[in-house]
Amino acid sequence: MTYRVYQSLQHFRYVSKSQGERQAKRRLEAWIHRYLFCTCSVVRAIAKALVKRTEEIISCILSPYSNGKMEGTNNKIKLIKRRGYGYRNIQRFALRVRLETAATLQ
Repeated sequence: MTYRVYQSLQHFRYVSKSQGERQAKRRLEAWIHRYLFCTCSVVRAIAKALVKRTEEIISCILSPYSNGKMEGTNNKIKLIKRRGYGYRNIQRFALRVRLETAATLQ
């Protein structure tokens, strides 16, 4: 089972390196066709989910934009809140957020 999941992941990485829309569609359809009836139930479930979201995945592959920095900043803010057990003073909380996220926001 682990080998099937690893193999499908490596094949999907190949799909994600597509350069054009036609190439991305062709590679994604080949990936879905290969793993939709896989013996591993986890890989089969992933393939079924990808069938429903084909257009979104293709646009994600082709888009040069990422929200990784914003997700990291949101995660830092949540960790600050959790560590502080709820700040009584909102100004101190905002100051703490600025202090810890200053390097990532630039």
